[in-house]
Amino acid sequence: MRGGMLRTETFERPFSRTWETGFLSRNAKGRAIDRPEESMPPALSRNSVLNGLPAPTLKKLWPNLRRIHVEREQFIFQQDDDLEFLYFPETAVLSELHMLDDGRMVEVAITGCHGAIGLGSLYEASQTSNCVQATQAGSLLRIESCLLRKHCRNDSQLPLLLHSSLASYIRQISLRSVCNMYHSVEERLCTWLLLIRDLGGQTRLKLTHEQIARALGVYRPSVTSIALELRKRQLIDYSRGGISITDRAGLEAAACDCYYELTSDAASAVELAQAV
Repeated sequence: MRGGMLRTETFERPFSRTWETGFLSRNAKGRAIDRPEESMPPALSRNSVLNGLPAPTLKKLWPNLRRIHVEREQFIFQQDDDLEFLYFPETAVLSELHMLDDGRMVEVAITGCHGAIGLGSLYEASQTSNCVQATQAGSLLRIESCLLRKHCRNDSQLPLLLHSSLASYIRQISLRSVCNMYHSVEERLCTWLLLIRDLGGQTRLKLTHEQIARALGVYRPSVTSIALELRKRQLIDYSRGGISITDRAGLEAAACDCYYELTSDAASAVELAQAV
């Protein structure tokens, strides 16, 4: 409880989510819902997509935004979930994971403070096609999909501003598919660690080898072997549950070219949105 107004509550659906802002109640179907009359909008956005909106547009959206907190490895969406909300990450880093036939998951996209999750709902998509999981704990801003669609109908410029983020997301998926096919696991691991560091802003990454293996679509022993080699070369250091980048320049040299393409594309998407 904060100042008698806020509280944190954890619930199951069937996985746990921890909401940082607002009171929660349950509807007739037992699903947790937010009570907007008691919730409080965020004070300031740290998401580049929202910050790129014109001040009048953002002012209209602001009362409908809620700041929430997710823990590492919590799910935002499961496959085939209804797209009830859109999420704009601030300090959290989210992985979109596709389930393979053998039960493994492989990451197809990663989203941080420069992007958004659930933009398909603006184009009449009603369900998610993949899982979305928090790779790094942190905050997100959430808005109901129906409310954002209403804003888009009333503001013809808003869909154009959000489109640049969607286009960047589609380009990332295309690039990652090529990367997964042609680049070595070591190159992909180096690229992935750099992206997590950039998107989350944390100097120490709370990651396990199992978590990394799941994101890269490989088996854990492969990650352990490569991580040991990177530590011998003094590019990274790690202990149980955490990894630190000790030689960023060296790690960038070991990464594939996709790292530079992905980072420059994200920056271009922000610049394009601000120029619309």
